Order: sequence, then structure tokens, then C-alpha cells
Amino acid sequence: MSKWEEEYKRKLTTPEEVVKTVKDGDRIFCGSGSCTPDALLNALFDRVEELRDVVFGGLILLAPTHKILKMELTRNILFDNFYATPLDRESLREGISVHTPFHFSELPRLASEYRGYRKIFTQCGPMDKNGYFSCGVSGNFLDVLDKVDELVLEVNQHQPRVHGRNFYHISQVSAIVENHHPVFDLPPEPATDIDRQIAENIVEHIEDGATLQLGIGAVPNAIGECLIEHDRHHLGCYTEMIPDAIMKLFEAGVLDNTRKTFHPYQFNAFFAAGSSALYAWLDDNPMVCFTPISYNNDPYNVAKNDKMVAINSTLEIDLTGQCCSESFGPYQYTATGGQVDFTRGAWMSRGGKAFIALHSTARDRETGETVSKIVPQLRPGAAVTLTRTDVMYVATEYGVVNLKGKSLRERARELISIAHPDFRGELKRYAREVKYFVLPEHEPQS
Repeated sequence: MSKWEEEYKRKLTTPEEVVKTVKDGDRIFCGSGSCTPDALLNALFDRVEELRDVVFGGLILLAPTHKILKMELTRNILFDNFYATPLDRESLREGISVHTPFHFSELPRLASEYRGYRKIFTQCGPMDKNGYFSCGVSGNFLDVLDKVDELVLEVNQHQPRVHGRNFYHISQVSAIVENHHPVFDLPPEPATDIDRQIAENIVEHIEDGATLQLGIGAVPNAIGECLIEHDRHHLGCYTEMIPDAIMKLFEAGVLDNTRKTFHPYQFNAFFAAGSSALYAWLDDNPMVCFTPISYNNDPYNVAKNDKMVAINSTLEIDLTGQCCSESFGPYQYTATGGQVDFTRGAWMSRGGKAFIALHSTARDRETGETVSKIVPQLRPGAAVTLTRTDVMYVATEYGVVNLKGKSLRERARELISIAHPDFRGELKRYAREVKYFVLPEHEPQS
């Protein structure tokens, strides 16, 4: 037995034994997405009534949070919900959990220095002969290990071995538990005709040799399909998240990373979310390079890629260009994420472009009515995720406009031109009232 195997054996324990060490007032940050440490969290939640003032934080947690998301337990344990999902979104509306605003690139410093997290629970892959564990597809905390007291790993033999600055060493680990199960996957969302039209509009602006940031959802999947159909060449990948669309672009010969000016030949990301086929493709792929989010999402690193193209979405945009991408009025729906990081990085990139993609309309959740997503004003209490000074291109199924360098009047005209026709009259009337669209002296004489 090697030195590292002996150390592994000494540190191997059970989730129940680990959570016995959790004491009142502890703050625990957890791995996200497909690296959610569900066995450790299950054990922690089972002893919740013994604890007081414990805070656990995380984003996109695929954990049994229903066990503790109860008003009467908030003094025992509080969920600091950094990025909501359908599993826990209602808890924010009800005040059972809390939300900390942040840019993804700021997360490590914010969580450790400002929020006071000192323990990490996360899932990882199995240890290799040299004592290293792959952080897997979504759990890299390497940039804060010198600021925390404990790193507890939940080893899952099914986690892909993902290359890059993406490995913990056994010497950095406080305790180990094992929990082997298929990695949580997220099959691609099928694209609608509207998604495909938005994608077609955006793809017209993507040149050969561009480096892409794509997210999750139907529009990014449709963009991937359109790039293949339009026979683009030598695209690159520098993204926050690798979805199935990136793998398919590579397999089609459209994306080869050969023209990238920063980390050439590599697929750069912080995490991945997609199908089991995507995870199999990531496993031991030497050209995939995952790094901590403070490095990967740093706008200045993003900008080192020439022709950087960032594509993100929003819930609504007002006539000045302000984007609310994370809340419905005051009610948190997701989070800021990396939208600002990549939009600013693309703007600073030589030849870069940043897109906000959205359907022109949506169905109102409360009334069931069809409403415009291009609006006169954001809803009261809405979070301004992307300021009007940051926005560049905006795309709907009716076209693409570039707001950069445009006056408020010009912005209103541009956005109205890509709004749904049924709502253009209403938007024009508002623009006239507030003098965005025309000044009084421009009104036709009666």
C-alpha cells in the first residue's frame, strides 16, 4: 500500500461521522450542480434539530433541501442560496432561504472573506496513484483552500476525470466519504422554431475563428446546430459552462480551438452541465481545461481571446437597455452568474461581441397573458443584472440590434424594432411620453 493509499484509508469515514463535527454557528459551502455532496448534506439535514445558527451555502444544489426548507428550522440551519433552481426557488419567495448577490468571478473571495465560510463539502472523482482527486465536472475550490479550515470530499467513482487546474491532493483533505452513483445529468432542451430563428439571427454575426461562450438552454443548443449548418470554421471554446452544444460543434469539425489567442487548442471552462454522453466525452480528455472560477471568469482573462463572442439570456429588458436576468420583480429566480463577467470580457476583447438573447414575448406566470419581454420599465423591485452601459447586441426572433454607443432615443428605436409587433405601438407611446423616441419639435404639425 502506497503512502497516499494509507492516508486515504486514515481519512476515510462516513457522512454521519463527518457531520458530528459540525457545531453551532458553522458555515459550510457546498459543491454545486453535478458535484453536490448529497450524502453529506443528507446526513447534515438529518441532525438539523440538534444544531443552531448553521449556514450552508451553494449554487444549483441538487440536494434534498426539502428536508430543511421549513420556516420553523431557519434558526437551526439557513440556506444561503447563491443560485436558485426549481427545487428551492420558492424558498426565496417565502423568506425561508436567503440570497447573496455576486458575480461568478468574485465568488471565492466573497464566500470566504465576506461571508465567512470556513468548511467545504464537495463531490469529486476517485484518487489516482499520486494522491490526486479530480474535482469532477462542477466543484473546483482550489482558489480558496488556503482560506478555509476543512475540505471534506465525497468520492464518486462515476465522476469524470477532468483535466486542468482541477485536482485536489489527499494532503489538502480533512476527511473522505464515499458515495457512488451515476452523475446527475441534464439532457439538452429541445429548440423551438423561435429559438432557431434567434439562433439564425445571432449566427450571422459570428465569424470564422471566433471563440464562444455558450450557456445552457434551447437557444445555445440551436446556435450550435446553426453554426454547423452554416459551415463555420476554427471556432474556439472559452466559456463558463460546457454544454452538449460545444461537444457537438467539436465532433462536427466546426470548433477546433486552433485560432484561440488565449489557451489555444484547449476547451476552457469552470464546469459542465449536460447529458451522460457529454460527461463521457469530458472524461480524461486532455484538451479540456477546467480552472477555478476566479480565473476562468475573470473578465480580463476572457478578453485575452480575440473575437470573443459571449451569448447570454435575460428575463426582460427595458427601452434603455437595462437587463433583468435573475428576478421577477423583487423575487429572486436565478442569480447574476457570469453574465456580467463575460459581457465585459467580450467588450474588451479585440473584435469581441456580447449578445443578450431573448424571446420577444413570454407568458405571465400569474395572469397567463402574453407579455412583451422588451418593456418600457423593468418591474418594480427587479434586479438590474446587466446595466445599460454594459449591453452590446440584443437578439430576438425579429432581429439583432447593437446598443453600444447609442443614445437613449436610438436605443428605444432599435429595441422597438425587434419587439413583437403586437407590442410596438405601446412601446412607442411610452417612448414619446418620456421623450426617448422623439422630442416635441419632431412631432408632426397638426
